[in-house]
Formats: sequence, structure tokens, C-alpha cells
Amino acid sequence: MNKKIDSLIEKTINNHHLVKINDQLYIKQYQKDILDLNHIPYHNCSTISEILFLIDEALEDSNGMDESLDDVAKDLQEFNYYHNTNK
Repeated sequence: MNKKIDSLIEKTINNHHLVKINDQLYIKQYQKDILDLNHIPYHNCSTISEILFLIDEALEDSNGMDESLDDVAKDLQEFNYYHNTNK
């Protein structure tokens, strides 16, 4: 039982580990994995908004059927709102 819990905790930590895209942009490991799986060229992006634009294009091509990509978009939109919007 403890090994299962330890494994789950380790997997969660690894999935939420931040990956550096460039000097100003970081995303979580699971987000990077999903973007790679969908062949989205996020390496050339300098802002979250650019990544969101590419995700929107990919979702339009798939008719919004990719639920994991939609979840990444929602997470990035929320992050972008709370960190880059003047309140």
C-alpha cells in the first residue's frame, strides 16, 4: 500500500515539475508531454498567449475532441489570467 502511495506522489511531483522553454516561459511537465503528443511547436513561443493560439488552432482542427489538450489550454488560460492581467 505504501509503495502505491509513494509511486502516486512521485508521479504527481514529476508531472507538475516546471520545464524551461526559454528565459521567460515555463510550463509543467505534463503540459509539455501533451503538447509534444499533439505536435504543437511550443519551442518557438515566447509567451503563454502564443502557446494558447497554437492550441486553439489544433483544437479547431480536431473539432475540440482532444480533452487533454483542452485541459492544458484551460490551465494555461487560468495561469495567464492570474499572472499577466492587471487587476
